[in-house]
Formats: sequence, structure tokens, C-alpha cells
Amino acid sequence: MSFKAGDLVIPAVLIVACVLVIAGTALSQYSRATSLARSIADVDEQSRVLAPQIERVNRLAQERAELDLRLGIIAKLEKGRAQSVRLMDELARCVPDHLWLTGAIDDGGRNLSVEGVTYSNLVVSDFISRLERSSLFANVELDFAERGAVGEREVVKFRVTCQVTPDEPAH
Repeated sequence: MSFKAGDLVIPAVLIVACVLVIAGTALSQYSRATSLARSIADVDEQSRVLAPQIERVNRLAQERAELDLRLGIIAKLEKGRAQSVRLMDELARCVPDHLWLTGAIDDGGRNLSVEGVTYSNLVVSDFISRLERSSLFANVELDFAERGAVGEREVVKFRVTCQVTPDEPAH
């Protein structure tokens, strides 16, 4: 068997073609990797340039959250202040003649306890009825009513508890 030069041309062309395809692919991948590395470097540089601004934005966002919290607390205090004034006004409207309140305890939310003195159980009953008719009070209950004395005067000492319904308009 003898080899001719023509027999080596096809395998040589195939080998050269494969080497060229591999070299082209390698060059393309290298070029792509270099381009991506440059893009990453550019993004890193932009990130370093923007870092102070990002930090400032984050700091401002935190300050805004703190201010929003403070504003919420202020609004809650304002609402509570107005509610307390409204509560005392409505309570004063419900007090009949010859009844004196000696104490009122608002738990800051939904419950109110009122103590007082008067000359008669009928006046206590009138007071309870007025509280029940008010839209600002609900579940009015007499805790106790007992005879006592203020100085030389015989009086009825009492305590009434109720729930405060601030969302309802007072009349």
C-alpha cells in the first residue's frame, strides 16, 4: 500500500478546519470573557461612585421612618387629648343637680370608673340613666352605692363603671 499526497490533504484540511473552529471559538469566548470582565469592572466602579449616594438615601429613609413614627405618636396624643376633653365634657353634661363627682379614672382606653356622692339613690339612678342615654358611654354598671357621711350630712357614696365608645358621636 502506498500513500499518496492527496490522501493526506483531506485529513489535513479537516484537522486545520477543526483547529480553526476551536481557535475561533476560544477567541470568541476569550473576547466575551474580556468584555464581561470590563462590564463587571464598570459596574463595580459605578457602585463605588454611587455608594455615598446610596448610603445617604438609606440614611434619609431611616430618618423618614423615625419622623413617621414620631408623627404617628403625636397624632395619637392629639387624638387622646381631644378624646379626654370630649369625655370630660360629656361626663359633666350627665351629672344631675345634687350629685358631686369625687373621682374619675380613665384607663386610657375603653373603660371609665366614676365615684361620687349625693343625697339620694334616686339621683344616682338619674346619673346612670343619663350615662346610658349618652352615645359616648356603654355598658354602664353600678359597682356600689352605700350610705356614708360627709361632715354631719348623710350621703350616698357610689361608684359607676362604663365603657367609653369614642368613635360614636356625642349628642
